[in-house]
Order: sequence, then C-alpha cells, then structure tokens
Amino acid sequence: MTIVYLAGAWLLGVLSGAAAGEVWWPGVAAAAVAGIVAAMLERRPQFAIIGLLAASLLVAGAMRYVDQRPPDPDQPTGVALYNDSATVTIRAVVTDEPDVRGRSQRVRLSVREVFIDERWQPMSGGVLMRRGLFPRHRYGDLLELEGKLETPTSIEDFDYREYLARQGIASVVAYPKVTTVATGEGNRALSALHSVRRRLGDALARALPEPQAALAQGIFLGQRSAIPPELTDDLNATGTSHLVAVSGHNVSLVAALMISAFAWLIGRRQAALVALVAIGAYTLLTGASPTVVRAAIMGGLFVLATMAGRPTSALTSITLAAAIMTGWDPLVVQDVSFQLSFAAIIGLVYLSPALQARGADRLRSWGIDASDSGVAAFFLESTALTTGAVAATLPLIALNFGRISAVAPVSNLLVVPAFPLILGSSALTAIAGVIWEPFGQATAWLSWAALTYMVELARFFADLPLASFDIAGFGPRHAAASYLALAALAWWLNRRRSAPPTALSPERTPTGGLRLRPAWMLAGGLALAAGLAWWVALDGNDGRLSVSVLDVGQGDAILIETPDGQHVLIDGGPSGRAVTEALGEALPFWERTLDLVVLTHPQQDHLAGLIDVLERYDVRQVLATPLAADTAAYREWQQAIRRQGVPYAEAQVGQWIDLGGGATLRVLAPDDEALSSRDPNDASLVLKLT
Repeated sequence: MTIVYLAGAWLLGVLSGAAAGEVWWPGVAAAAVAGIVAAMLERRPQFAIIGLLAASLLVAGAMRYVDQRPPDPDQPTGVALYNDSATVTIRAVVTDEPDVRGRSQRVRLSVREVFIDERWQPMSGGVLMRRGLFPRHRYGDLLELEGKLETPTSIEDFDYREYLARQGIASVVAYPKVTTVATGEGNRALSALHSVRRRLGDALARALPEPQAALAQGIFLGQRSAIPPELTDDLNATGTSHLVAVSGHNVSLVAALMISAFAWLIGRRQAALVALVAIGAYTLLTGASPTVVRAAIMGGLFVLATMAGRPTSALTSITLAAAIMTGWDPLVVQDVSFQLSFAAIIGLVYLSPALQARGADRLRSWGIDASDSGVAAFFLESTALTTGAVAATLPLIALNFGRISAVAPVSNLLVVPAFPLILGSSALTAIAGVIWEPFGQATAWLSWAALTYMVELARFFADLPLASFDIAGFGPRHAAASYLALAALAWWLNRRRSAPPTALSPERTPTGGLRLRPAWMLAGGLALAAGLAWWVALDGNDGRLSVSVLDVGQGDAILIETPDGQHVLIDGGPSGRAVTEALGEALPFWERTLDLVVLTHPQQDHLAGLIDVLERYDVRQVLATPLAADTAAYREWQQAIRRQGVPYAEAQVGQWIDLGGGATLRVLAPDDEALSSRDPNDASLVLKLT
C-alpha cells in the first residue's frame, strides 16, 4: 500500500494545484512535521519516512501543475500576439486529420513562420482553422494562410478558450485564403499511421451505409466526428456515448477478446502478452491521441490487475497509472475523458464484483444458482458490470454536462454485452475491406446487424419520455458528496463477500482460457434478429417506379428507383454526410451500386455530396452538364471521377436514356444559349422522367 499512499499524495498535490492555482507550502510543511513527530513518538521511523515522502510528492504535484498551466490568454505569446489585429500571413503544418462536420472542416495547425517586415520569420503556436470542405487536407500538409487570427471565445457553461489552450491552441481563423506549399512535412511514422487509418475508414464507408459506417468508424478508429448529430444526441440521452469514446473500458474489452481467443491455444500468460500487443495496436489505430494513450494505460493495467485476482493490486495499478499520467501531463486532471475513464475503472473494480456477489447470494436464497455459465449468471454479470460503471461515472456526467440519463442503466445493460461483437465485427469488416473489397462487403452483413442493434436501441430509449433530464445547480460539492456515498456503499458491499468471476477476471476453464459469456450469448440473439431483418429486406422490388426527394438541406438530391431495380441519383446536396445518411435510409444496406449519377450544375449545394457518393458507392456512369466551374469542389469532383475510373459523359439536348421496365429519361436542356449564361442555374440540366 506504500505505492498507493505515495501516488495518492502526488495526485492530491496535482488536484490542489488545479483547484487553488498555487502551492500551499505552510500547510503542507506543518502536516509533514506533525506526521514525522507522531511517527517518531510511536517509534516507527518508517512511517516518518513515508510521511515525509508523501508530503514532498504532494508539494511536487502542485508545483508540477502550476508550472504546466496554459499561458494566460490575456498575456499571449507566439503567434497569438497577432490575434484580433490586421490580416496576417503564416505558414503552418497540419498536425492531425481534419475534423469534417457538415459543410466545413476544422484543421489543427502548428505554426512555423510568419511573414513580417517583408520576410519570413520563425514563429510558434497552435491555430485552429475552419474552412470549406474542399480542398481536403491531410496530416503533414504545409499550408500558407492569409487571414485574421482571433482569440477563441467562450460560450455559456463552457470555457472554449481554456479547452483549446489545454491542447496548445491559442488562435482560431475562419475561412482564410489557403495555399498548399508542400506535403509530407509531418512525422513519417505518424503519416503512415494516418494512411492506414484512412484506408480502414474508407473500407468501412464503402461496405456499410450510414449511420452504421460512421458508428463503426467512431468505435473502431476513434473518429467520433463522423457520427451524425442525431445519433450523437441519442447516445448522450441514453448514457451509451461512452462506448464510442475510446476509454479504459473499451481497451479492456479488446484485451479480454484477445485473451479469450488465444488462451486455449498458447496459454494464459502468452495470451496476456498478445492482449497487450492488441492494446498497443488498437491505440495506434484510434489515433494515439493523449486521450487514447491514457485509456490504453488505464485499460492495460486494469486487465493485468484483474487477471492477478487481487483488488489491492488493481488499486495500486490504477493509482500508479494516474500518477504517471499526471506526471507526464498534469493538465489531464481537467480532462473529462480522463476523469470518466478513471471513475469507470474504479467502479468496475470495487462496485461491480461486490454487486455481483451480493446478487448471487440473493438469487441463491430464491433457489436460483447464478454461479455457473447459464442465463442467470449472464444477466447478473452484465447487470453488475453495467451498474458499477454507470454509478461511478454518474456524478461526473451530472457535474460536467448538467444532464443525467434515466434510462442509462437499462440501455447499457442491453448494449454493453453486445459491444465486443460490435467492436470485433467492425474491425473485421474494415480489415477485410482493405484486403479485398468484396470480402469486406461479405463481412458487412454481421457488422451491419450488430451496429444496427446499437443504433436502434439508442433511438428507442432516447424517444422515451424523460429519457434524460437537466440537473440544475449540481456542483463540485454535490459530486464530492456523491462519491463519498458511493465509497461508503462499496465498503459496505465488500464486507465478507466472495465475488464470482466476471467477464474480465481470470476464470479458469478446462482449456485455461478466459470466459467471455456476454458476447457469445448475445451473438445468437443478434443473428436471429438480423435474419428476420434480412428476410423482410429481401422481400424484393415491388415493380414500381419510385422517386424520392432526399432531405439534404439546401440544394437537392433526388433518388430514382426503376421497376427493373436500377438506381439513379440526381445531385448530391451540400455535404457528403447528408446525402450518404439519406441514401442509407432509402436503400437496403447491401445496395452499394448506383447505375447513374447526374450533376445538374456545378454549384456546391448540388455538387459537394456527390464527391462522397463517388468514393463510397459503385457508380456505373456519370452524366453532367457541359458547364464547368473554377472552384475547389469542382476540381475535387473531376479528380474523384478519374480516381474511381467512372465513365463520364456530358448531356446533350434530345439525349434519351433507357432505365428499363418502361422508364426513360430525356434531356430537355441546357441548349447553347443557356450554356452561354453567366449564371450556372441557367445552364442546369432539365430532365424529363417518364
């Protein structure tokens, strides 16, 4: 326990530095002297040494936090000196993959130079740039920006400026003039990693419809920004959004899957090594961001501790991991994801086993044996794991977001056991799609069923009355009181208990492996549900001509389905997300072919979405107006057509297209006079569908 005391003293010092913003020397010194004197009087000098070390670490933790605090925004340094002034020209490197949202992309930049006094001068600082969807940037691009830097502004209940400052960003710039100077300026290893992640993400996008593809990208690759806002709201309302955020819980599940798969083949000790390698690979695939690395450390140590079967070992591992992480980056104590990961693992270690043991005792008194691998044990284990994690994170969620979910325990109970299958099938589809696209589309049947299960559950519970509600006035004192009550509950539950093994504990089987009951037991139910869904979906085409005007916001996108089963998409709206979501709702999930894509005119509210359509669907033919445009979106459109090798034709008045089953398209416009107009709308295609 000595390590726990020392690591706890360091954490307490970091927390005091974060709370007070300074080091309390007199109080700490007085406490240390009092502890040493008391220990000497008891003739236990080892306690005096431990007390002195703990006091020193407490002071050091506070000093470390104070030293690493972000610069005061009111006293800017580096490129932030040019905030809120005249237009400035800088050169900066893209430090992460852009965050694409709706009709814009957000790009993180590290400044290298600024153009001052007619020459380039070295400069440093982080900048967050917002600009249109095209051209698309990648990690390592060296950009030259001309625009007005601004100081980030905070909004009600959220200090946006401090949030960015903790990430090293002190300036934002909106829609500057941008020129790509060079590519490949980033770290080579990170460039290779981003390339692998892009290929895996593209494989998921081509194999799955929306929102299942975005959910798979979020779970497997950590690309949460791809998830539609409506689904994000549903996940938040049902308390299941933590499954999409890469946390210590998710990493622990990855390790448990590896141990379960390999223990019977190579033994538990070797399987544990495989699990650690899997954690490292998963960390890299999800971007190796500080949040993910912290989750990997937490999850890895938690798995090792639970495999050892020693709760005190778990406490030592978790406390030491937290001390190491705050030693490397003390500002992490203010990161909500770190707090939630820490709280969830504490709940899994100290609440879940006790709840499971007490539940088993209660069921035994009713004549139900929940100690084997039957249905009762499955539901008891799932309930205990879910309740422990949800209870431990609930005060933090209420404190940071001002809302709690009333349906979180039930929704988590139904989703969490399926999560290993959701994660595993998403990974399988991504990897299979990279190896060979038809292979990825074949495995997509399993991942679609698992992901749809999670999507529909979230939608169902989010639509229930009072699924989530606001907690007004819930502050730090309320959170502290809640955790004191949880600690008392955990102490009471853990008295004289003998916890049965959980899905993440080293339950020995005849093969020496690790039993992971929830995933396998739920797989049969999911397969049955998926079979029913496929049977309904495969009912076939009804032999009618169908025209659907898709909801893509400004602009338009129109889907034609012919009696012969051909699919024609006319325009794609202003963003890829909107049109792919609409197509995901309108078409069966396995339908990844569009026989004809039509661009009526090259304005962004009709064109932008079609670029994503070309990359995600098998497009057989493109028909477009002869009118061209000198825009980034149109150039990207032309490059996508060449990249995908899609046959391209310009429409001509009088042209006639047979869609099969008696359905035809005829081109009525534009004629030569319309094409000479300066307004692209005057040169738009006019089609007659019969």
